[in-house]
Order: sequence, then C-alpha cells, then structure tokens
Amino acid sequence: MLLAVLSDVHANLPALEAVLADAWAYHPDGYVVAGDLTGGPRPNETIARLRTLDAWLIRGNSDNNLLRLGRGEAPPEWYTCRQWALARWSLKQLGEHTYAYLAALPEERVIALPGASPLRVVHGSPGAPADGLDPANERAELDHVMAAVVEPVLICGHTHEAWYIEAQGQALASPTLVLNPGAVCGPLDGTIGAEYALLEWRDQRWHAHLRQVPYDIGRVRTAFEESGLLAEGGALARAFLRSIETGRNIAEDFLAHAYGLTARAGLPDARWVPDALWDEAAATFAW
Repeated sequence: MLLAVLSDVHANLPALEAVLADAWAYHPDGYVVAGDLTGGPRPNETIARLRTLDAWLIRGNSDNNLLRLGRGEAPPEWYTCRQWALARWSLKQLGEHTYAYLAALPEERVIALPGASPLRVVHGSPGAPADGLDPANERAELDHVMAAVVEPVLICGHTHEAWYIEAQGQALASPTLVLNPGAVCGPLDGTIGAEYALLEWRDQRWHAHLRQVPYDIGRVRTAFEESGLLAEGGALARAFLRSIETGRNIAEDFLAHAYGLTARAGLPDARWVPDALWDEAAATFAW
C-alpha cells in the first residue's frame, strides 16, 4: 500500500500539478493533504483539483483564518489594515461552493486502512493547527506534545520543512513515526520547487520517503500577477512570492522587520502594524 502525503498547497496550482505528476508515476493508493489549501493565487482551481483525487484532507491555520474572516469573527484590524490585505483578497476569491467545502473539512482526522496501522493527520501539531512541530527541539518537549497521540503515525505540516522521525523502539514510543512532507508551495529549507512524501506500508509498518519536485516557478509569479494577488495583497503577497522563489522564509523576515518598527514605536501589541508603519516596512525592507 502506498500513500502520497501533501501539505501547504497554498493555492499554488503549478506546484500541485507537478507534485501530482510525480506521484502518479508511483501509482499511489490514496492521497493525504495536511491543510493550508488556500493563501495563493488560484484557490478555487486548486481545491477543485484536490477534490478530484478523493483525498483525505484537513484544514490548516490559513484556511481557518479565511473562515474566521468570512464569519465575521476575526479581529477588527483584519478587515481594514494593509497587514491583512492578502487574507481579504483570498477570501474574496473563494466561490460559494469552495468556501462551503473548506468549512466542512475537519482540523484533524484519523485514517484507518484495512491491514495497516492508523494515521493521525494534523496541520501544525495535535490540537493546535498554528503551532508547528520542530524536530530540532529538545526531545522531551517533542515527547510531551506527542503524549496525547495514540496512533502509530502522526502526519503534520505547517513549517514548510520536510522531515521525519522514526522511534524504532526507543523514546517516542507512540507515535513511532512522525512525518512532515514539507510544502507543495514554498518550502523553507532551501528547496526551490515543491515537496511531498510517499508513505509505504511494508513489513507491517509505515516507511516515509521524502520527494522534491522541480517546476517552473515563473508560472507562479505569472499567477500572482494575473490574478491580482501581487497588486492587492501588498507587501505580504510580495514576501510570500519571494519565499517561493528563494526557498527562504522571506515572509517571516518581513514580518519581523514590520514588528520591529511597531515595537520601537511603543505600540502595545507589536503584531498589529498600523498602515503607516506597514508602508514604512515595505519601503525599508531588504527585498
């Protein structure tokens, strides 16, 4: 049995098509998608393509943010400030049926296949879609997070970095395999292209195989431009595109620069950036 495991597609249709073409050569028995379907130039087309796979999908934190906006449950700043222009643009693009489909997806799920050990699929970490797992953390910290997971395999995403840990009878007894397939859209580990993983059931256990897939990054820039995302999404859209083009977390660097300006201005919450400081950040960032 073989599964193709994807995460963080972020409405990047060229990257998704490249991954699916690569996976098709291995004839997978199913597809698992660990959230963050939205946040890029082609949300409706990307989700429509994913739906043709009859895959196991969940929502990620980016998807949850759009749903909060759509339900009117987000903080007031999200509806007006330039800082959240990308999210507002993304919500505006979603068709009614796409929005309803996204809202119906779970945040976590367990996949139980006949004859194989079950898999738990989360986006960030169990119970916290926006909190990514980092294998570089102290092992005790990772063990603590995993303590509530009873399934032998945990699949996660969110960090845009591909990795896996196999316990092999030592610490971290449950789960015995933790897999992050990396990001279909915008890996942040230096990879310029797309990432996913193959999960193979063999010898009574699951085995992970990480894959890197090149594709034409220029098509993504064209999609950012033609869709209006680059113009309307502002500095954060530009930063996300640069992250895709470089394999580095330019978006996080830009946000750190913007938050630094608000902190120096003495604002009570450095994570809320007034428009004037957001514009200053865009003008002074080392793009």
